Amino acid sequence: MEYQYTDEPRPEILRMIPPDGHVIGSVGCGWAATEWVLAKQGRTLHGVDVSAEAIAVASTRLATARVVDPATSSYFPDESLDGLILADVLEHIPQAWTALANLAKAVKPGGWVVISVPNMQSLGVCVQLGLLGDWPEKEIGLFDKTHIQMTTRRRLLRWCDGAGIELVRWFDKYDHPPRGRAMEIADKITLGLFHDWLAYQWQGVFRKRQPLSTAKS
Repeated sequence: MEYQYTDEPRPEILRMIPPDGHVIGSVGCGWAATEWVLAKQGRTLHGVDVSAEAIAVASTRLATARVVDPATSSYFPDESLDGLILADVLEHIPQAWTALANLAKAVKPGGWVVISVPNMQSLGVCVQLGLLGDWPEKEIGLFDKTHIQMTTRRRLLRWCDGAGIELVRWFDKYDHPPRGRAMEIADKITLGLFHDWLAYQWQGVFRKRQPLSTAKS
């Protein structure tokens, strides 16, 4: 099979999903294993992906699932969603800052956006590029050969600000054990001082800004 990602729910994404919001979109839903968990809770899930193979499975799990053109970023009608899941997709998109602004239009004011991107400021990247002077092409992970964006905490926050969504909360995500456990311990010992280098991914919940009232007092 050509689709390289696993058909398993992602607990680290599910932990970020707010309790509010019934109609939810997911960009890059894949097999929709994570989204299926939410659908079985009674929520209405709409997924899109570039893989026909993955969508063939996702369409049996979600309210709607369809293949989309990766060159576009208007997948859902404006203000049609209570929530939007962008789990490790922005790093694959040209001019991701523009794409995020377009995607955020589908979320109602006050609605949420869950985002996960790789931390390209992490120690693993610094060692690989700074010390070894190389950038490997791997199937998955930080050096996924399909990544075209260098995503960092500050860059993501800038993109989100431009898209009209504001950070509610970060969620810690370290590398897989045992390396990830060592990173987590080091982060706690140093009281988060080096968190930008120790985090494996940036994962957070954002809310779409409410429009400013134009009513005169």
